[in-house]
Amino acid sequence: MIIGISGMISSGKSTLTTKLLQHYSNSILLEEYSENDEVFTTMLDWFYQKRPNLDLSFQAYVVENHLANVDKAIAKFNEMGLNAKEDFLFLDRFSAEHYVFALVNLKNLPKKVMKAYDALFKALVSQKELPEFVIFLDVTYENFAKRLFARGRKVEIDNYETNKAYFKELYEVYKDAFIKIADAYNIKYAIIDTNNLTEEQVFTKAVKLIKEYKENHA
Repeated sequence: MIIGISGMISSGKSTLTTKLLQHYSNSILLEEYSENDEVFTTMLDWFYQKRPNLDLSFQAYVVENHLANVDKAIAKFNEMGLNAKEDFLFLDRFSAEHYVFALVNLKNLPKKVMKAYDALFKALVSQKELPEFVIFLDVTYENFAKRLFARGRKVEIDNYETNKAYFKELYEVYKDAFIKIADAYNIKYAIIDTNNLTEEQVFTKAVKLIKEYKENHA
């Protein structure tokens, strides 16, 4: 069973997926990206530095690379003999969710650029790589900013002030865009308001939601 953990940057996805991986013995986790992915980390740094002519290539790389990694994770899941109905493949953000970023990052480019991305996106993203259930972690902008600095990712902290308007715009569209994407792909989802919860409380709620989903879709 593929379960996605979704939400704005610094909403607590990685923390939750790590806890879920520890909790469910028969599970594997696909992180959004590897710290060893030099292409991604370089392009992310360039993106935050506002290098020109990068937006489309960055968005295309992110979705194509993520889908390739999902396919590898599914193959690993099967090789381990895990049960598609009982066991879990957790995704730290899912492929179609990257469309939210494209909506913001490509909006000021010529319309033909977004049309090209749409065509690429529709050709690449298939139901096979998508989760059947997603937990969306909701967070206020203020808490997003606090968590971003707390987790200490250098590229984000060093470039926060110059990208503050971008982060705010992304935050403002994220939840509604996520819901539209989930509905478009017929993905079931639940939303956890994480703002007044500890990491353990978020984890407890997530486990309950997964249990309920599993029981209702046995």
